Amino acid sequence: MIHELLLALSGYPGSIFTWNKRSGLQVSQDFPFLHPSETSVLNRLCRLGTDYIRFTEFIEQYTGHVQQQDHHPSQQGQGGSHGIYLRAFCTGLDSVLQPYRQALLDLEQEFLADPHLSISHVNYSLDQFQLLFPSVMVVVEQIKSQKVRIFLFPFALIHGCQILETVYKHSCGGLPPVRSALEKILAVCHGVMYKQLSAWMLHGLLLDQHEEFFIKQGPSSGNVSAQPEEDEEDLGIGGLTGKQLRELQDLRLIEEENMLAPSLKQFSLRVEILPSYIPVRVAEKILFVGESVQMFENQNVNLTRKGSILKNQEDTFAAELHRLKQQPLFSLVDFEQVVDRIRSTVAEVCLS
Repeated sequence: MIHELLLALSGYPGSIFTWNKRSGLQVSQDFPFLHPSETSVLNRLCRLGTDYIRFTEFIEQYTGHVQQQDHHPSQQGQGGSHGIYLRAFCTGLDSVLQPYRQALLDLEQEFLADPHLSISHVNYSLDQFQLLFPSVMVVVEQIKSQKVRIFLFPFALIHGCQILETVYKHSCGGLPPVRSALEKILAVCHGVMYKQLSAWMLHGLLLDQHEEFFIKQGPSSGNVSAQPEEDEEDLGIGGLTGKQLRELQDLRLIEEENMLAPSLKQFSLRVEILPSYIPVRVAEKILFVGESVQMFENQNVNLTRKGSILKNQEDTFAAELHRLKQQPLFSLVDFEQVVDRIRSTVAEVCLS
C-alpha cells in the first residue's frame, strides 16, 4: 500500500487512492480492513496529495502546456490574457513544490530498502507540508477567483502587478516556512518587473503586451491622488523640484512640437495595479525617466543629436537593476536609491 500511497501523493491516483474532481484524493471505500486510525492518517495525507494535484493542474493550465487545450477548452481564446506575471508565479510555485517531490523520492528509496515502512513514518516525513500547502493554496485560489476591479479587466484573473501585491500581502505574516515559500515565489515574479523596468528606464521601451505593468501608454485615468510632497521634492540639481523639472520638460516638448509630434507618445501610471510596497512617488520617478529617455531618443533621430541621456552609463545601471533582481527580498531603500541615481543622471542632461 505504501507504494500506491506514494504514487497517489505524486499525482497518480489508482484503485486504492481514488481521485474525485470535487472532493479530491481519498481512500477507496472498498478496503474495510483498514483500522479507523489508519484511515484517518491516510485521509490526512490525501489532503496533501489533493493540494499537490491542484497545484500542478494550475501550473499546467497557465504556463501554456498542451494539456490546457484538452482539459480547458473554454480558455483557449484567453491564453494571451494570462500574462507573464502569472507564468512567473507558476514558475515560482513549481520551485516551491520541489522539496515535496524530493521528500516523496526519498520515501520511495526508504521503502525499497525497508518494505515494512509504516504509514506513520510517511506522515511524519511529510508533516512539514501540512501547513505550507493550505497556505499557498489560499493564494492560488485568490488569484483564480478574485475579479480585478478595474475597467480593462472586469472579468479577468488577478492580473499583472496585482499578483505581486497578492503574494506580498500573504507573505507578510504567518509561519516562517510559509513566508519563505511565498517570498521565493515573489522573487521570481519580481524578475519580470525588473526586466520591464530595465527596458523602460534604460531604453524608453514599454514591453507590456498584456497591459500588466504599472506604466501604460495613454493619459491617466484621473484617479492618481495628488502628492504635494513629490512636487516639492528636491532632486539635488540646483534645488530644482520634480514639478519644476516636469514643467521644463513640457516647455521643451512644446518647443520641438513640430518635429517630434509624430513620434512622441503620452504615458501615465496605472495606479490601480501598482503594488502597495512601491510608493506612487517612486513610480512617478520611474515614469519620468522612461519618458525622458524616449524623448531624448526621438530627438536623436529627428534632430540628429548625439550622445546618451544616461551619459553612456546604461551598462552600469543595468548591472544595478540586475543586482536588485538577484536579492531574495525586495528592499524599497535599495530600489529607490537606484531609481534616484538614474533619475538624477537623466535630469542633468535635460537641464544641459
